[in-house]
Amino acid sequence: MGTLDLVVILIYFAGLVGASLLMGRRIKNSEDMFIAGRNSSWWLSGVSSYMTIFSASTFVVWGGVAYKSGLVAVMTAIMLGFSSLIVSRWIAGRWRRLKIKSPGEYLTVRFGHGTLRFYTVAGIVGRGLHTAVALYAVAVVTCALIQVPEGSIFASTGFPGDSAAGNLSIWWALAFLGGITLAYTIAGGFPAVLMTDFIQFGVLLSVVVCMVPLSLNAVGGAGSFISRASEIPGFFSPTSPTYSWIWLVLWMCVHVAMIGGDWPFVQRYISVPTVKDARMSTALIGILYLFTPLIWYLPTMMYRLLVPGPGMDADPAAMTRLGESAYVNMSKTVLMAGMVGMMLAAILSGTVSNVSGTLNVYANVFTYEIWGRRKGNAGASEKQRIRAGRIFTLVFGL
Repeated sequence: MGTLDLVVILIYFAGLVGASLLMGRRIKNSEDMFIAGRNSSWWLSGVSSYMTIFSASTFVVWGGVAYKSGLVAVMTAIMLGFSSLIVSRWIAGRWRRLKIKSPGEYLTVRFGHGTLRFYTVAGIVGRGLHTAVALYAVAVVTCALIQVPEGSIFASTGFPGDSAAGNLSIWWALAFLGGITLAYTIAGGFPAVLMTDFIQFGVLLSVVVCMVPLSLNAVGGAGSFISRASEIPGFFSPTSPTYSWIWLVLWMCVHVAMIGGDWPFVQRYISVPTVKDARMSTALIGILYLFTPLIWYLPTMMYRLLVPGPGMDADPAAMTRLGESAYVNMSKTVLMAGMVGMMLAAILSGTVSNVSGTLNVYANVFTYEIWGRRKGNAGASEKQRIRAGRIFTLVFGL
């Protein structure tokens, strides 16, 4: 990437931190910090939930599936739309009706404080590992695109697990991404998470929408794409030997459980004013996931025509490697200087959004249900609760 692309990335993330600082000035109490005072707009909550599902794997792993297998990758994402509509109809409103302050409060009331502690510790360990893997994956993509002169303090160390020689060290990438995420999550709390998710959604959608016609032009237009891609066996089939209809239905069921019960999503359901708002926010996730997946994966599907690779039968491993880098390589092929940086920022923002939501929701549960229930903390002031939440966010993030 060129200097302009790096400048765009830095400006983008500086803007996120700036927005979070502005949102932080509006935080007056712990409910503002952790559930936006129950005044979040349904559409803002819905877009934030939509972005919570995103991570680098959306573009790297599933973008690779779109490159190798075509339309089936789109179908896997559409199934999340059906999952969200099911949650909207039967689950989301029930969470809001409980009038709880944190997702963990339900566990305390229903199963006792011991169960909550076990679930929280297990969740912190599990989510901590998930967050680390997600950040590492997106750091790998970042380092592959940023060249640094050898001998620079920012260059790869050459140790196992670091990036290739001549590229940005993966440890610097992790420090940058983790630092940015911690900064805006601590400063602005849940309102900042919601607002930055919305900004990231707008940037991501605008860049990918620009990529689609440019990618079509690169392969000779829509007619050429359809005729040439049709020659690839099963490329326009909604299923494949790996992803059968049974697999897709089970995939949908798994995500009903995730979207309906995972704490980052529950936090968004309880942050809106009414039961109807909770249902509408989840319905928005479903509508978006029914219509946007084709936009996300068309660029990698078209990259298959530019760089066909050896084929799945000849060398599956090589096809997987080509697929995982297809999104980034297509961006470099069709986007002008500066836009590549914006595309990378959009890919990074998906993972950053996921991580920030996780940090805030566990800080929420810790502050209200663990720290807040300790002897001597029950009567803590709102300032003390906010400070405890921010300290936990920092510790968990590190």
